Amino acid sequence: MELSLFSFQPTRSPLTKLPAGIKLMALLFAIVSLFSINLTVALVLCPLLILFSAIMGFSLASQLKDFQPILAYLVLYYLIAVVTNIIQSGDLSVRSLIPPEELLLSILRLLLSVQLASLLYKSTTTTQIKFSLQKAENFLRRHLHSLPFVGNKIDTRTSATFSLILVISFIPRIMSLWNQLEVSWQARGGKPGLSMVSTLLPQLFVLAFQDAEDSWRAIASRELSGN
Repeated sequence: MELSLFSFQPTRSPLTKLPAGIKLMALLFAIVSLFSINLTVALVLCPLLILFSAIMGFSLASQLKDFQPILAYLVLYYLIAVVTNIIQSGDLSVRSLIPPEELLLSILRLLLSVQLASLLYKSTTTTQIKFSLQKAENFLRRHLHSLPFVGNKIDTRTSATFSLILVISFIPRIMSLWNQLEVSWQARGGKPGLSMVSTLLPQLFVLAFQDAEDSWRAIASRELSGN
């Protein structure tokens, strides 16, 4: 089954038509704001974001897929909290199975962050994000270049955008590589399951490192051509 984690999903929603720069600024503001909300607000925001995503054209099934990569981490986090409660209380009771409020808030903040990032990735192409970042960097560099004394030391050419776009497109790129491997596996008659995962995962690491090396060479070539 094809994975679409944090991949662009074309819809006719207003969110898709919104400029990428506005969505990036809104995402940054929202992520920072998550650190100041309490548990009650977080409990309200989670279902509201799920509802908002559904209204924007992203099905509940596609939203649940975005939580799969962090599910194991959340389960481990919860188990550690339960074991800690049992050790501290000295007995196994229903109350010891309830994690502390701080842990619940951390989990909800993580879920909210994934939901917000998913909205950006699913409603914005990598090209749109790239152009938006280039525009912002050009604007910033031009204004810094006009400053007295230090302005002449500011290069007006964009250089940070290329590195940023590599970070932003990391997860979709990994998903794309995995989907390519899975298509090849099925074309050879392979069936989904643990055998497929154990066979394809090492190949995914190899392809990921090769892709990273190609990207690094592209960066080096870009820097050399700019000098």
